[in-house]
Amino acid sequence: MAQVPWYMSTGDSTLEHQRKPDEGKAHAGLDDWYVRGQRAGPAAKKFRKGACENCGAMSHKTKECMERPRKRGARWTGKDIRPDEVVQDLGGLKYDYDAKRDRWNGYDPAMHREVVERHEAIEEERRRLREEQVDQQAATDVGAAKKIARKDKTRARDDDFESSSSDEEDEEKYADKADMVGQKIDADKRITVRNLRIREDRAKYLYNLNPESAYYDPKTRSMREAPDPSVRAEDAPYAGDAFERGRGDAASMQELQMFAWQAESRGNSMLHMQANPTVNELQFQEHRQKKEQRNEQMKQSILERYGGAEHFDAVPKELLSGQSESYVEYNAAGQVVRGQERARPRSRYEEDVLENNHTAVWGSWYDLEAGTWGYACCHNTVPHAYCTGRAGIEAADASKRGSA
Repeated sequence: MAQVPWYMSTGDSTLEHQRKPDEGKAHAGLDDWYVRGQRAGPAAKKFRKGACENCGAMSHKTKECMERPRKRGARWTGKDIRPDEVVQDLGGLKYDYDAKRDRWNGYDPAMHREVVERHEAIEEERRRLREEQVDQQAATDVGAAKKIARKDKTRARDDDFESSSSDEEDEEKYADKADMVGQKIDADKRITVRNLRIREDRAKYLYNLNPESAYYDPKTRSMREAPDPSVRAEDAPYAGDAFERGRGDAASMQELQMFAWQAESRGNSMLHMQANPTVNELQFQEHRQKKEQRNEQMKQSILERYGGAEHFDAVPKELLSGQSESYVEYNAAGQVVRGQERARPRSRYEEDVLENNHTAVWGSWYDLEAGTWGYACCHNTVPHAYCTGRAGIEAADASKRGSA
């Protein structure tokens, strides 16, 4: 590449940008800069020969114009002619590749003062809004929030550049809010203390380190079985994916999916679990309400026809013979130390219940000859039989005498 190919006889050497720069030529230094973006004067009234056909300026050609190409240029319309730009004479200086593309060339540092003043005005408005928010907070948060606002007012600032960044300002702005899960914001020291691990980060395979325990699939990060079968699923911190899928809203999601599939099988293609979740939820709620109303109407019709509504209002027997409010303490031997001992039931049958016109209960009379129990009011040995009274006793005695 040191020599030009034979088919390119330009007379001069090419690839000059790859050669060692000539020390004899004058180049632009770091302090040399040229004016950009300044206008030479007011715009012309009509188009001039040799000017840009697009915007009408004399400082550049048509193909060098940086404005948007017009539908009809200034050459043909003679309207909206742009003023000429200042073209500075470089005085024989040669600007290299980097110097021509220097983004800070011609920048005045005094222009940054406008940016600083604008940010100071924004911060002052933020302080005012923060103080108004502090006044509306509860009494417990007022002291700490005002202390933070007072520190912001007394903090000295640099004249040229700010030492605090926008991230610190946002952190201080939301420092009065409640702490998030896993982190705590210290507004006085302007630091955020984050916990390295919270309970939700515990890996499934760390619940039981026994290699013979439940299988853990590292690809899907799933463990279907319980890592510790000896612990109840309700008491364990993690009981496996199979148990977790049956808790919370998993059952309701399965009901919604089954409802959508059944509706699709009946010809309703509008219900879809993923495409129309809201419509599916509303239709399922309406279906469930109609089903409950239909069951309630069926229940009322059965009660009106056959009766038995009083059994629904009765107190369950478990509550009548179950727990009580009496306090009793027992020692190691089972004896009552404090409180009244609960009376033990003498029989599992209901006592003093007279039925079928009897005046005595079953078992109040015993037949010595037959060896059976009966009623004392009628000497009947058949349980749940109707009482015959004195006539039944006489008939039983007559039958015994006749048989004798």
